[in-house]
Amino acid sequence: MKQSGIGRLLRIFVDENDRWYGQPLYTAIVEALRRNGAAGATVFRSVEGFGAHRELHQAHIFSLMPNLPILIEVVDSEERIDALVPLIEEMVSEGLVTLERVEFFRYSREPG
Repeated sequence: MKQSGIGRLLRIFVDENDRWYGQPLYTAIVEALRRNGAAGATVFRSVEGFGAHRELHQAHIFSLMPNLPILIEVVDSEERIDALVPLIEEMVSEGLVTLERVEFFRYSREPG
């Protein structure tokens, strides 16, 4: 079954070594998104990148703690994303959060 609609894409950029009460921040964010009703979330670990501090982070075999950029993406209704943004603002003390309006297509085997 195919569903389509207009929603929002929430992107959250943090560092791999960022923590939230002792656990990786990206893990804590995904758990919080799930608890608060997000349709889904995906975490991407980068190979290379830099942020506001202009420090280059790279995945090398000799790097013990590369602190790579992490991207969390969530696509959901505008209302749900708007409700989740304050939660993200509370958890992310340093990083980047972006919002985009998107057209989505959801495919499933079951109706609804």
